[in-house]
Amino acid sequence: MSAVRTVAKAKPFLAVAAVILGLAATAGPLTAAGFSRDVSGPPDVLSSRIGQATVTDTVLYADDSPDVFARARAARDALGFPAGAARSGRHVKDGLRNAEYDEVADLDSAGRPISLTQFDGRGRLVTAVRFDLPPGLSAKVTSDQASKAAEAVLGRSGLTPAGKADAEPNPVAGGWDVHWPRTEGGFLVRGDETTVHVWQDGRIHSVARVEHQLSSLPSRRLGQADAQDVVRHQFDAWFAGRGSGYAVANMNLEWVEPNAAFDPSKIGATPASYRLAWVANVMPSGAAAEVLRQITLYVDAGDGTVIGGDVVE
Repeated sequence: MSAVRTVAKAKPFLAVAAVILGLAATAGPLTAAGFSRDVSGPPDVLSSRIGQATVTDTVLYADDSPDVFARARAARDALGFPAGAARSGRHVKDGLRNAEYDEVADLDSAGRPISLTQFDGRGRLVTAVRFDLPPGLSAKVTSDQASKAAEAVLGRSGLTPAGKADAEPNPVAGGWDVHWPRTEGGFLVRGDETTVHVWQDGRIHSVARVEHQLSSLPSRRLGQADAQDVVRHQFDAWFAGRGSGYAVANMNLEWVEPNAAFDPSKIGATPASYRLAWVANVMPSGAAAEVLRQITLYVDAGDGTVIGGDVVE
């Protein structure tokens, strides 16, 4: 997978903006062992409008939504957050993130929030954070102690992330960030994880769970060799006649979110369920390397289509 391919030398490579906006209008059909998809001209990302997504919220009252407030109180106490003099609630529909959740804030006597919890439609904790100041630098827990504290508090909050925690020091806020990456079916879900920030005295500062809806596993899974063919055909079309080459650094199966990186028709579309895909990280060489360090391509593991990706300048 590390072999370097160089395509015909000619005029200088396109400017970086053109690369980001679709690389080349001459991109031809994508094919891989019977799978095909036409790739049209470059998406005009810079001039396209994001869809008319909005964020709306509705006030929640304890008398009308006792289960929401009871759930918030239980989570607050499990996390060791301070109780407020009053509480407020709201139901949020976030069209920008395609998310919907209930939120309860504990307030001090002046009506300022001192902690906040959010729950998804299934009543599971999504976010929790306290807003008081962190402790001084005198008390310091170890990474192992922070991981155990985070795991214990997640258990009390009804969350049981799988796998071993990874604790990293937080150079800005102090303490530790304890992470559990999400996997489904043995494959990493790109960007999804549960994170707990533990203050240096062992108290919990925040909890954040990122979890997206997944599509079904494909009934027929594209092999790595066929996925490599899709990548090669795409890059041969993009780089042809531009004095540039490329090398496929690595390819892994992951759950990814389809995006509009190389398809203008998807700009502004409602976020789709994550799909299992071959994630190819490709390193340009020659003229292309002057403007780009890496191009990532998502190749659907079911039908072999390119469903998005990313670029690193």
